[in-house]
Amino acid sequence: MTGTSHTGRSGGRHWLRLATAALCVVLAWVVLAPVGRAAEGPGLALQGRWSAQPPDTQVIASWGQAFDPQQLHVFADARGSWVSLRPARGQWPTGAYVLEVRSPGLQAVSLHAPGAMPRTARLGANAADAWPMHDSLVFPLPALPRDGGPLLLEIHSGGVIAAPMSFAVEPVDGYLRDDARWLAFAAACLAVMAAMALMALVFAFDLRDATFAFYAVFVLAYALILSIQCGFAYDPLGWDWIAAAPREWGRLATAVSVVFAILFLDRFAHLRRHAPGGRRLLVGYAAGTAVLSLAGMLPVAAPLVRALVNPVLILGGPLIVGVAIVAACRGSRYALFYLAGWVPLLAVTVLGSLQLYGLLAGWTGSGDAALAAGAFDAVVLSLGLADRSLALRRDRDAARRLADIDPLTGVWNRRAWSDRLAQLEESARRFDRPLSLLFLDLDKFKQLNDVHGHEAGDAALQSLAQWMGRVLRDHEQIGRYGGEEFVVSLPGTDGPRAMQVAERLRRQVQAMGARGGAVTGLTVSIGVATLRPNESTADLIHRADAAMYAAKAAGRNRVVRAEEGE
Repeated sequence: MTGTSHTGRSGGRHWLRLATAALCVVLAWVVLAPVGRAAEGPGLALQGRWSAQPPDTQVIASWGQAFDPQQLHVFADARGSWVSLRPARGQWPTGAYVLEVRSPGLQAVSLHAPGAMPRTARLGANAADAWPMHDSLVFPLPALPRDGGPLLLEIHSGGVIAAPMSFAVEPVDGYLRDDARWLAFAAACLAVMAAMALMALVFAFDLRDATFAFYAVFVLAYALILSIQCGFAYDPLGWDWIAAAPREWGRLATAVSVVFAILFLDRFAHLRRHAPGGRRLLVGYAAGTAVLSLAGMLPVAAPLVRALVNPVLILGGPLIVGVAIVAACRGSRYALFYLAGWVPLLAVTVLGSLQLYGLLAGWTGSGDAALAAGAFDAVVLSLGLADRSLALRRDRDAARRLADIDPLTGVWNRRAWSDRLAQLEESARRFDRPLSLLFLDLDKFKQLNDVHGHEAGDAALQSLAQWMGRVLRDHEQIGRYGGEEFVVSLPGTDGPRAMQVAERLRRQVQAMGARGGAVTGLTVSIGVATLRPNESTADLIHRADAAMYAAKAAGRNRVVRAEEGE
């Protein structure tokens, strides 16, 4: 009625509470659900040896260097590496088993079985002799060596970054059960990221805000990186166009994700205002990372890029977090959202990169942790964007209210009230309902100002506006038309009923004036008009105004209906 509305604010807070509850559900699921196949245990206990040279079958028990197949190991020899696996205790069991090479990255792996042709597989290669590759290379083993001999593998690392991998030999039914759980987990994480990104794109177009677009591109690029690394892009998605050039797509996605993550942080956390020095540093880092990733597509530069890309990414994590911390300390609320979502993601990324150098070999769930951290980050940053949008909406509503509200009385000003009257007129005609208007003017207001001063006149106007705000119904909107003149719209009210409302107002103002206070001795003259067919709002206001002047001419402190005053 007086222009103050809490609908948008309460609705926004309700949406934010729902989104927070959804985040808690996602986090609870991520924590409680089994994460990847590693949650089910390593399968059979194995012992392993490896060397850059093919094994000598006569002395294979002492050939090469010993390593733990259940922990991560990097086989980085460009000429290839050979691995032998055998039971840690006793002989191989009987039954149907699979050999699983976990998290092989882009390396190809060949299984050499006695008396059989080698079987080679690589993520995305659709090998006929291997099962669908869900973050692992899986070779079915209808029968394990009866003589207890080792399983021999050849790791092909030439031309790719050697990823830390581990090995497991599992029963077929156990592997299929664990693989189904991993598929559900990975699909859920990637679906969360895709949904958050697509929703952000909708808001980017709707709000014309590039911040949402930068966030969406970053999340989609990072989801693509994860889907390439774990093989989800190849199976079940079947993106053969990525499988044909996984390194190139991976480098491109890395460059895009880094660049747009920094662009998003810049706008989201307002780095230009809160951390200008850090902003320049990040922009330079983003440009360097993009150039480095794109240079990796050139055959001449590829070896150098492979050597530099992970150190650069490891450096970038603390750099981005450091700039965000600086911005948060200098008052950026949204840098806190950024840190809440990014610290787990960057920690997983940096720790996963450290595994390339032999560190954290026992942490075999880094790939699954990256999926969970990606989904967590997408949801947290979406909540941050929602909070930012609500803040912008509150600021916009506050600015609009300042523009629409009369600063003295707190009711609609003339322009804002006229706009709302036009909306009421359109609704009245559409639904064939009456619309009436009251035009009020305080009697002898100039005399009050002259005798008691303008402060007394202002107090009288404020008291009248506050009193009408308490008496009239919410949909009956009050406006200050100018000086001591007020207008009231009465939607759904016909002429006789409008006269009753106006007469009640007149009597109560007279009673207030008799009681003293800011409106001591004041009365009000009121003109009433009801919208006619094909009449404009300007004509309606004019007739009510004319009726008010007729009331003054007739002696003041009275109500005149427009038809009576014409």
